[in-house]
Amino acid sequence: MRRACSNVAAAASAALVACSTPSAVMMTPPPTSSPPPGQPFQATGGVAFDAQGLGARVEYGPWGVTGPGVELVYAGGGQWSGRLDGADVRISTSWGRIYAPGLDIRVSQSGKELIVRGAWYGRHVDLTVSTTRLSGSPDGGTCSFRFTAAGPGLLAGELGCGGADGGKGSASNGSLRLAGEAALLPEVLMPQFVLALLCALPH
Repeated sequence: MRRACSNVAAAASAALVACSTPSAVMMTPPPTSSPPPGQPFQATGGVAFDAQGLGARVEYGPWGVTGPGVELVYAGGGQWSGRLDGADVRISTSWGRIYAPGLDIRVSQSGKELIVRGAWYGRHVDLTVSTTRLSGSPDGGTCSFRFTAAGPGLLAGELGCGGADGGKGSASNGSLRLAGEAALLPEVLMPQFVLALLCALPH
């Protein structure tokens, strides 16, 4: 009897560990390699960040990501091409990974949260995002988010940044709006959602 109980406890413990361990997120390619001929860009989701004028609104759909400074389209074979911050880019994806020269992002899921970590064009990103919170840093710890749910599809809170050379830091109120299918986190299009999020955040 004791051995049976022990086995049950061990199985329950293993299940708990499995549920709490982040797992790599599968990328979701569009249903076809290109949109139907003549079909204009159709956004199915969007991310809008604002903190005292910082940030942007970026929209995405099955075949593209578009917003200030970003214009990406699906190029087939798990690749996305276009322009990002004025430069031509070609971004590749695989299970749980988004990468290109200067870019190597790992995306995993823990429960209902997405964890986004890695290199983003000279900055180290370490973010956790869900429909109830945004936390972590977009720039190696210089600034950090402490956002919580403030309404349907809306996260709000404090963006705190340390001062240069140990000087006095700053804090401002900010918000992140999740529109369309982005409000269904973590069931969102990948890598489109993550690309939209990173492009919308201040940088």
